[in-house]
Amino acid sequence: MTPFTACIVQTTSLPYDKQANLTRALEHMESAATQGASLILFPEMFLTGYLIRDRLEALAEALPDGPALQILRQKAKALNLGVVMGMPLKNPGGKPYNAVVMIDRDGTIAGTQAKTHFFGGEEKMFDPGPSLRAFDTSFGRMGILVCYDGEFPETARTLALDGAKLICMCAANMSPYEDYHFVYMRTRAMENRAYTLYCNYVGTEKRFRYCGQSGAFHPTGKILAQADTQEEAILYAPVDMADTIAQDDFLNYLNHRHPELYHPALRR
Repeated sequence: MTPFTACIVQTTSLPYDKQANLTRALEHMESAATQGASLILFPEMFLTGYLIRDRLEALAEALPDGPALQILRQKAKALNLGVVMGMPLKNPGGKPYNAVVMIDRDGTIAGTQAKTHFFGGEEKMFDPGPSLRAFDTSFGRMGILVCYDGEFPETARTLALDGAKLICMCAANMSPYEDYHFVYMRTRAMENRAYTLYCNYVGTEKRFRYCGQSGAFHPTGKILAQADTQEEAILYAPVDMADTIAQDDFLNYLNHRHPELYHPALRR
């Protein structure tokens, strides 16, 4: 696993305007590649905006070849750049998914994760993700969390037990919940000995004021990059997924667990 640079785009989205958001994403991808980044993250539902309930079905993308996905895949391959993008995905069996898609550097879709834990009535808009699994990429094994998913320690622990050495969380976290995600993602890095990258919105969208504080965290909890709560920001952070093994065994939480003592729902 070769060390690489990750780029986190803390920004706004333009509700309903998929084409404008796609254009902005392509511009950010080109800039990140110019700066030497190999992986770029965008916030939850960035491609369409978050508060789009009345047009959600129409704006959702189909896997693997929705129109915006095709363009993103082509650009990722051309730039040799991995992309982690929030968007609604079509679900032939029900309501769309609030999902994050990981496009690898060769333009293939390496993994997707639909939001599994809902907040504030999201179940009226979306169906929950049917699974929570890590997946293999050209960077190594990684997993994805979607906003509220990251507030449950079991989700990141599940990904770590499934081999993830990098956990990316894309969010639309808003006031008055400042600090929550930044603290949680730093903690998730420490308790699972994994890199964590956190990408949040900033600015306003209808009734929401998003609170930023995107960040990148080393498996020891060291803050590698951090944005504020008010301004758009482009963060760059070094990631070495081989550097996820503790130098000693004192804080090897995954190996020190005692599942036989835990609640039956946690005995894995």
